[in-house]
Amino acid sequence: MSTGGYDVVMEIHEDLINTFLRIAYCLGRLPTFEGIYTLPVPDVPPDLLEFMDIGYRVSLAREPTFEVTDTGGLQITIRGEAVITLLGSISFDLEAQFRIAAAPEFDQPTRQFRIECSEALIEDLELDNRYHLPASVLAKLNQILAIGMEAFLTDEVTTIELSPVIFSADLPFMPAGEAYRLPIGLGAARVFPPSVVMGAVNLLGYTGGSSTAVTDFTNGHHIGIGINEAAMHRVYDFWWAHTTHPKTMDVMGSYEYDPPSFVDFLDALIDWGTAILTGGLVVTEVDLDRVWIEAEATMGFSKFTFDLLPGNAVSLSGSVNLEIGVNVYMQITTTTNLFWGLWEVDETTSTVELFDLYASGITVIINNAEGIVTLDSSRRLMVTLTALDIDIPLPWSVPEFILDYIVDWVVSRIVSEMPPIVLFPAVIEQTLPGTAVSITVSGETLEINETEALVTMNIGTSGANTYAPYIANMNSGEVHVRDCDWAHRIAQRNRVYYCTLEDAIADGYNGCYYCLREYDTG
Repeated sequence: MSTGGYDVVMEIHEDLINTFLRIAYCLGRLPTFEGIYTLPVPDVPPDLLEFMDIGYRVSLAREPTFEVTDTGGLQITIRGEAVITLLGSISFDLEAQFRIAAAPEFDQPTRQFRIECSEALIEDLELDNRYHLPASVLAKLNQILAIGMEAFLTDEVTTIELSPVIFSADLPFMPAGEAYRLPIGLGAARVFPPSVVMGAVNLLGYTGGSSTAVTDFTNGHHIGIGINEAAMHRVYDFWWAHTTHPKTMDVMGSYEYDPPSFVDFLDALIDWGTAILTGGLVVTEVDLDRVWIEAEATMGFSKFTFDLLPGNAVSLSGSVNLEIGVNVYMQITTTTNLFWGLWEVDETTSTVELFDLYASGITVIINNAEGIVTLDSSRRLMVTLTALDIDIPLPWSVPEFILDYIVDWVVSRIVSEMPPIVLFPAVIEQTLPGTAVSITVSGETLEINETEALVTMNIGTSGANTYAPYIANMNSGEVHVRDCDWAHRIAQRNRVYYCTLEDAIADGYNGCYYCLREYDTG
């Protein structure tokens, strides 16, 4: 069992995490951080205390990169630009590369992956050492930056999105309100070297599962989602208990069909008998124009039971309470002729009710239906009915061709009106919360065995044109903030999108006079 006894297991490839780190960086979700480190020197006179404070301000020069290590850990590499301030006014500019050790988490409220940072180490330091500081001072600056970066990441990085929203907490046809959203419990996280991070959660009060029993089932895809069959049953039970989807419904139908072949024989028999009785002087023709039924029924569905079978098959059983009324009509035209048809006397069209049928309290047992597990258009895990062979005990003595049609109509209504069997809410929401970034899914696969469903897919995101904070004009050579009125006037063919102003300036663009005047060089 790939899900290790958990209700839901989510696995994500490091390539996708890096994609979302780039988006977070571009959206400004990794802001500049700053603070003050006070040197731990005892008994400092009050008038010298301000000289014990070392200020630091660090911004990210490039987007972070995320990596699963060979030892089963997580590592984030961050390139930062820092300013250190000593003695109240002496500043040092530097670039530092940090390596952050982290542990994966799956955040239940947001249903997104996040990380918990444990320590920060400086791998590389490039200092504008105009004051020729001794090595001991440089070592102390390294320590201060590491402390500041670690504190920042512990507070901030856990809030950035490392993944799309893996699955929704909202089931279809449910009332509004938190009580009707899918309750998600605590789970576990694990790393699969060389490139996959796993998160597992349980639903609706279940507490089982073992992280060591979970296996990597992504098979090269960006994301894998495994749902245990036991969880599907709990989700369906929860949905059935609270859904607003009707479980009893009234249906109506009026159906016309070709009369059976013996009707032609009846027409000929009537014509022949009339001719004998009248000596042929009066000819009466009776034509059967139409035969149709009008039916209405009330159907009440029970909650179905289901069982996953090998080869993506599902066995289904349940029942339907049926109340049904049927009227069968025929329309005939009678034509009377005198003198062997030379003189038409009368033509009459009339409707005759053949049967008026009603039955109630009928229980239709469904114990051999078949279906398959599918992802619907919203990527919800559902059961699609594929075969239904049922017996409907109608207590009527009517011609077989009428009874067969009524049974077929009832079966078709049961199939079309049966409430859905909802196994799991939508996987991968189509937008990134709080942004204009849209999510696309491709390469979906669905594997079903007797204990679980495994979904894998690749994830795409909308381009930088939907979220980049700076837009440059290739024609004018100017760069604008995204909300600038002049940015909106740039022709699409002339637009270049930037995540940082520094990159745009480095590429030779001049700041807009109206929105980036401090970078306008004339």
